[in-house]
Amino acid sequence: MTALVRRLTRLWPASLAGRVTLLLLGGLTLLHLGSVWVHERALQSAETGTRASRLAERVVAARAAVEALPPEARDRAAHALATPGIDVHWDRVSPVPPGTPTPEGLTPVVAVLGPSALVAWDPKAEPGHRVVGALPVVAGGWIVFSASWLGTAGAPWQGASDLGALLSLLAMAVGIAIASALVVRWITGPLRRLADAADALGRDLRSHPVPADGPSEVRHAAVAFNAMQHRIARLVEDRTEALAAMSHDLRTPLARLRLRAGFLPDGEARERMEADIAEMEGMIGRTLDYLREGRDAEPTRPADLAAIMQTLASDAADAGHDVAYEGPSRAVLPLRPAATKRALSNLLSNALSHGAEPVRLRLRDDGTEVVVEVADAGSGILPADRARAVAPFVQLDPSRGTGGSGLGLAIVSRFAEALGGSLHLDDAPGGGLAARLHLSRKPALTFPRGKVAPERHPSTGGLAMTRIRIPNMTCGGCAKGVAATLRDAVPGAEPAVDLERREVTVAGDPAALVAALRADGWEAEVVPA
Repeated sequence: MTALVRRLTRLWPASLAGRVTLLLLGGLTLLHLGSVWVHERALQSAETGTRASRLAERVVAARAAVEALPPEARDRAAHALATPGIDVHWDRVSPVPPGTPTPEGLTPVVAVLGPSALVAWDPKAEPGHRVVGALPVVAGGWIVFSASWLGTAGAPWQGASDLGALLSLLAMAVGIAIASALVVRWITGPLRRLADAADALGRDLRSHPVPADGPSEVRHAAVAFNAMQHRIARLVEDRTEALAAMSHDLRTPLARLRLRAGFLPDGEARERMEADIAEMEGMIGRTLDYLREGRDAEPTRPADLAAIMQTLASDAADAGHDVAYEGPSRAVLPLRPAATKRALSNLLSNALSHGAEPVRLRLRDDGTEVVVEVADAGSGILPADRARAVAPFVQLDPSRGTGGSGLGLAIVSRFAEALGGSLHLDDAPGGGLAARLHLSRKPALTFPRGKVAPERHPSTGGLAMTRIRIPNMTCGGCAKGVAATLRDAVPGAEPAVDLERREVTVAGDPAALVAALRADGWEAEVVPA
């Protein structure tokens, strides 16, 4: 029993659309089968009644015709009343023995002919195919009759099991399945978009808000999700700004220490102090890079990844390292150029610092995915330690080198996730570590239907001027609230409010602005250009 339940559980669809479609299909099919059964029973009852009435009419007419005739003329007179399908004769003996019980399917015949009638299935034919019987004549003898009677001995649903009924049932099932799939897909579409938005939120907090459409429950969930996304984005931005301010405060005393170290006499103490100061500055810079990775304001645009890798390899070779690039001369795909160069620089620095030369930068482009590989000839990383290697602030065994903050690979991993890619650590073909960065060629940013991509204007610092209509901005206090929301969303913004048209014009990303306004309860929508 348990094994059967497990098998049935595996057949149960995993998606909401599949379950709803299956339930609709099963329920409507059962309803159709039930209606067919009821219809067939009604048709069978009507047909049986009609057949019994027609047979009784012939038999009663024959009995009345032979009542006054002599015995030798009775059979000829009864036979004259026969019709196609109903054979009528007069005989001295009944073909059905007296006391024979009436079959269940022939009770309507006895009900019409009277209790003196004897009826049974013809033993020479299949049960249910032909009926025989006799009705007593007052003058003597019996009116013997036989008639075709197809279909009454079978099951009530027998009439529905012919080819036409099966084809009708199949066509109805296919129609229900197609209609159910379309309707369920339309109903669950907002849920799929909400799930996709939740998946994209971990990679890009500035992703477009979820359209608030569909059933009321889904609309409420979409509005709540957009508000949550806006609050998380503001929380991360506030944390990053606080750390940036802290780093600025730390760099000021570090600059003073560096200046004072410059007045010390040359020697080991001065060199160690300058090295410590440089290490502290590097740790602060790498920590900020890690926190800002994927959440800065750098836009995604087509960039030549091969050119960036060739530049890094040439710079390292000019510095005296055995570094070379292997791959195509050009590979353009949607990237954030500065973040890409920072991530690849971390991979190269990791290979030079913790691995061994020669180091090779390889690029493979298969049309849908680009794979970047940075391979060194060092001791590599044990498979059990590779998951920890990409975690932030984790440094592995000192045999791979000393120094650093444990953020190099973590920054690369965040960079890959922000672009919908991934970072994998494997063994290099000739020994050592091969860090492979998988990047998709699909665009990282799209604009929803009805919205337009922002055009850049030098007068606003490169940000677009966006017009937003707000139907529920109906008073001066509302206008002040809208302006305050936009200033919180875009620091330094100066919204231009048109209360008469219930519109506001401000520099910034349309999706982020609309999400911020909707999170505060404003009915905001971008006015297409």
